[in-house]
Amino acid sequence: MKKVSRLMFSALAFLTIGSTMAVSIGAVSADEVADTKASMTNLSAENSALLAKLSAAQDKVASIDSQVSNKTVAIDDAQKNIASTDKEITEVAQKIVKVQAEVQSRKAVLKEQVIALQKRAGDSVSGNVYVDFIVNSDSFSDMVSRASVVGKLNQANKEAMDAVANSESKLATLKQEQVTKKANLVNTKAQLEKDQAQLTSLKADAENEQASFQQEVDGHKTQLASLQSQLDAQTAAAVEAAKKETEKATIAPTVAPKTGSDNTPAPTPAKTTTVAPSGANTGSLVGNALQFIGTPYAWGGAQPGGFDCSGLVWYAAKMAGISLPRTSQEQSTVGTKVSLSELQPGDLVFWGGVGSAHHVGIYIGGGSYVHAPTEGQNVITMSMQYYKPDFGRRL
Repeated sequence: MKKVSRLMFSALAFLTIGSTMAVSIGAVSADEVADTKASMTNLSAENSALLAKLSAAQDKVASIDSQVSNKTVAIDDAQKNIASTDKEITEVAQKIVKVQAEVQSRKAVLKEQVIALQKRAGDSVSGNVYVDFIVNSDSFSDMVSRASVVGKLNQANKEAMDAVANSESKLATLKQEQVTKKANLVNTKAQLEKDQAQLTSLKADAENEQASFQQEVDGHKTQLASLQSQLDAQTAAAVEAAKKETEKATIAPTVAPKTGSDNTPAPTPAKTTTVAPSGANTGSLVGNALQFIGTPYAWGGAQPGGFDCSGLVWYAAKMAGISLPRTSQEQSTVGTKVSLSELQPGDLVFWGGVGSAHHVGIYIGGGSYVHAPTEGQNVITMSMQYYKPDFGRRL
């Protein structure tokens, strides 16, 4: 009975102390803590809105980057086609010169034939070498023979001259076609370069907007950190005040622990298990991309000296023996679409839509991906928490 009374007295003393502490904390810091928390809530809401704008600005920059890279690839292709056309024009011109030489050679042969016939014909009768050659024959059979020779010569010369003339005409037409093709390619390249310059200007504006949002976000982070420090200080002050009040109000004796069957053992603290992050290098595609961490961004780049987003994916896939299209738009149509919650290392992640994606990276596991961000930056890994893709594709 005494044991039960002692336990009840201890319980009542504990309740008294707890009530005193609660009253003390409320008296010391309730208004201040409430104001600080309200300020943090409002600031957090503003920060969330800014983060949404920042994400949209990042999307805009990435989209323009993708367009600029595609223009760079198109300009390079146009330049290669121009060079190829120049080569074809040169080759056709050389063939035309050769055909013209053949024409001159054929005319020289005809001239020699006429001279030879004149010598064999003797005195001119009609003024026509071929007729004189036939008329001045020694006999009828000789006349028939000479007529046959003249006919064959005429036919052979006509066919030869026609063939040469046709060849020259075709070559001249081909050359003109190539010249026209080159002119069109030059115009196309000029338009691509103009488009690229406009996109570069738009990209600069978008980056300025992004930087402005980022500055505001950073400012909010600083304010939130300051408010958090203020809240921590207020809470600590309130706890300290409550502690002092409790010490003054404590009247219950300290009950020493007893050994015996009625003592309840203290609970054993739960063990915490640390889960190691999954390895990033879980596939050749991931491993290939990760070895280029730090490589600078380059518009239209698809080699170790510099990559754009799709160029990095294309090159890493090529190293793994995987054939992929060159641009992010085309890459976004390859394989099977997967949701972000089902991503596996080696899956491709995209921003935009299927067939119109403006950015691409490679998922490496643990909620992160590797990508070539934008001009002025290097190949890096990034958490989806900071720049979240729209969908994934599994090759």
